[in-house]
Amino acid sequence: MAATDRRVAIVTGAAVGIGEELSRGLVAKGWNVTGLDLAVQNSAADELSKELGETFLFIPCDVSKYDELATAFSMTFQKWGRIDAFCSNAGFVDKSSVYLLNSRGSIEIPPEPDLASTDVIYKGLIYGTQLAIHFMRQNPTPGGHIVATSSIAGLYPMASLPEYSGAKAAASRAWFEDQAAGIANPAPGYRIRPGNRTRSERDNITINAICPGVVPTRNIPQIMRDTFGVDSLTPRSTILAGYLRFLDDPSLNGNIIEASRNRLLFTEKPPYADGDYSKRSSTVFDPLFESVHGQPSGLEDIVRPLP
Repeated sequence: MAATDRRVAIVTGAAVGIGEELSRGLVAKGWNVTGLDLAVQNSAADELSKELGETFLFIPCDVSKYDELATAFSMTFQKWGRIDAFCSNAGFVDKSSVYLLNSRGSIEIPPEPDLASTDVIYKGLIYGTQLAIHFMRQNPTPGGHIVATSSIAGLYPMASLPEYSGAKAAASRAWFEDQAAGIANPAPGYRIRPGNRTRSERDNITINAICPGVVPTRNIPQIMRDTFGVDSLTPRSTILAGYLRFLDDPSLNGNIIEASRNRLLFTEKPPYADGDYSKRSSTVFDPLFESVHGQPSGLEDIVRPLP
C-alpha cells in the first residue's frame, strides 16, 4: 500500500457530465481521484486518464452492485492508503413509466418496472456511504467527507420523472437526514441535521448533499435547453464549486445546497407541520435505534417519556 500526502476522492459517474467536472476539478485542487463509471464509458474514461495522469485511477463499476463497489473502495485504499471523500454522483433518469398511459383499458398485469434509476442513485449512495465510513475510519487521520449529488427534482418533485425524483429526494432528505443523524455516530450531545452546523466528533465524517438545477450535459437535448432558456441552466462549474465548499469547510456538515444557475443556496429544513408533535414522531427512539444498529445512538435529542 502506497501512502500519499494528497487527499483521495472516489467519484461515481466520473467519466462524463458532472462527474467528469468533479474529477478534473478535484485533481486541479491537489486531490487524487478514483473515478467509477460503467464499462460502456471506457472510451471517455481513457481520455480522462490520459489527461489527468497518475492522479486519476479509473475502475469500471456498477455502483448498484455492492461487490463491485466494495472492490473499487478496496483497490483505492490499497493504492493510496486513504480515502478522504466519497462523491456519490452516479445517476440517470427513469427507464420505464409507472403511469401506464399507453395501456389504459388493458386487463393484463403490467410488466415489472425497471427501477435501475433507484438502484444506482439510492442503493449506490447507501452502499457507498457504508463503505466510505468503513475505510475513512482507517485513514491515517480518521475521518472524511461524504457528498451526494441530488437534484432540484429531489426538492421540488418533477412529474416527468417520478422515480428519479423519489430517488433524488431520498438522497437529499430522507436518507440523508437519517444518515447524518445516526450512522455517522455523533458524540453524545450532537444531533446532525441540515442547517445544524456541528461535526461528528467520534468519526470525524461530514455528510452533505448538492441539488443542481438543469445542467446542460450531453444527456440534455438542445430543444430542452432552448425551452428552459440559457439563463435557467446550471453550469457544471457551479456544482463543482458546491462540492469544494463542502470538502474544504467541515463546519458545513449536515447542510444541503441547491445549485441553481451560478448560485449556491443553502436550503432550510421544512417546518414541522404539527409543531412539537411532528418533531417528536420523527425523533430517534433509542431502543429502536439500538435494535437496528447494535448500540445506543449517543444522541441527546431522543424521544423521552413525557413528564
